[in-house]
Amino acid sequence: MAGEVTIVDGPALPWVNGQAVYDSMEPAFRDNLGDPDRVLDLFSRYWMRSLWLDPASSRRIDHIRTEPGYRDLCEAYHDSVEEALFLGGDATLSAEGDFQAGDYFWRPPGWVHAAVSDQGFECLLMMEGEAAAEGSGRVSRVVCPDEEAGHNPLSGMADPIGPRGYVRRAEGRFMVWRDHDDAVTRLTAAGGAPLKSKTLSGNAGTGSASVLVQLPPGWAAPVPATDRERFLILTEGSITAGDATLEPCSLVRIPAGAPGPAIGSADGAVLLVKVGSPR
Repeated sequence: MAGEVTIVDGPALPWVNGQAVYDSMEPAFRDNLGDPDRVLDLFSRYWMRSLWLDPASSRRIDHIRTEPGYRDLCEAYHDSVEEALFLGGDATLSAEGDFQAGDYFWRPPGWVHAAVSDQGFECLLMMEGEAAAEGSGRVSRVVCPDEEAGHNPLSGMADPIGPRGYVRRAEGRFMVWRDHDDAVTRLTAAGGAPLKSKTLSGNAGTGSASVLVQLPPGWAAPVPATDRERFLILTEGSITAGDATLEPCSLVRIPAGAPGPAIGSADGAVLLVKVGSPR
């Protein structure tokens, strides 16, 4: 069975912080956040809406925002791929640089980093979890010395940059909207209205990708089935998805083999489309 489409109305979800954020994390992540006496104080400045959480693979997609003065307690790496699209504010990631609205990273496992933000930031933060085709393991966090920032201490890695490369910082706000190739994202049937897009990262082996897609005003189309799982995350504007009216940051998950809902946008919108490997 293909499974059912899931629609998550992001703005209808409550913001949570502190203990609720801590409790949502994998043990291998939350047990390695740094000084235990300071963790809950740190998370009092870290707010989250959980858009997707799969305990089986440990994959998660979160809408987060931090208050001014947020600073990770230590440098660390993950065994999972981590991915983020920044929506506002400003953050500096060690060895990766300064991120503003529209900027993006895709970080393979093992690369040591930490985040700091004087003014606070907002982003879509995604941990891939167990996904062999993406070179991604289960979500974890491993504390590292400060001097290892920007290095990968995992020994014996056959491919330390992963099948998508290490996208340290893609300045999406400066990328040009180009004619969209819908062969992988499959947002509309053949012959549908043309779209514009920005490709943020892609797996050359499987065709999986993370793509920003611009829907023009008045656009509407039923989303056909494909052999890939897809997440459509609304980042700008508003859409209808079946009978639901959605605002940023809402999510539509379409399992492999299942047709998606009819998607429409009266005034135009932007979707972050995450497409998985073929099933």
